[in-house]
Amino acid sequence: MLRLVVALAIAGVVLPAPPVDARPSSSSSKQAKKKKKKQKKRSSRSTRSTKRTKANLPKGYVWPPNARMKAQGKACREELDTLGVAWKKADKLGKVANPVWVPAMEIGGIKFVSYFRKPPFTIDCQLVSTLAKIAPALVELGVREIKFSSFYRNTKVRVGGKTKNLLSRHALGLAMDVISFTDDTGRVVVVKTDYPGGDPLLLAVEDLVNSSGMFRLVLTPKNDPRSHHDHFHIEAAVDYAR
Repeated sequence: MLRLVVALAIAGVVLPAPPVDARPSSSSSKQAKKKKKKQKKRSSRSTRSTKRTKANLPKGYVWPPNARMKAQGKACREELDTLGVAWKKADKLGKVANPVWVPAMEIGGIKFVSYFRKPPFTIDCQLVSTLAKIAPALVELGVREIKFSSFYRNTKVRVGGKTKNLLSRHALGLAMDVISFTDDTGRVVVVKTDYPGGDPLLLAVEDLVNSSGMFRLVLTPKNDPRSHHDHFHIEAAVDYAR
């Protein structure tokens, strides 16, 4: 055999390399999975609020809440009763100034449904009140259900594809991310897939929320296609200094 190999080498014949298994070994596969998990955890930590995260607070907001904020919280809860919203006082969570639960998750004739988990959801009363006030106009547009990904999250601001070292209003219970709307015919309109095509319901909702004056900030695939390509991010306009 050795003589044959030497003879072929002298003749300039190149022997094919032995076949290599293209599949990664179980150890390398495990290492790749571990690396991916570490990267995911690192990314999660980078968006989570820390003690070094800079404040991004409404006017007049202090922590713990002062007498003025507490008085506004009481007035807000009374307003929910006037608006016909069934609510319960929620446990303290993060820096939510006036935490409430909406057990049925129905506000002004609109059902709010989570994509990921079951209620209760801790929300600041000010956001619930704002949603209750704009609900009649949304119902008039045909909205009957809103699916959301989150209300409270102890996170930083993410915009333009970058995470800023600023406290998100999610961390105050004053913001929500909307994934889709269902209209009075049962049609489900998804922000990610239907907004690029100019769906009339999505455009009408965007215009209504922007023009209402009730919201501090509205981020959509239009004004932030990198970080908000698949949802509407809305924040209630709150001023505790008044």
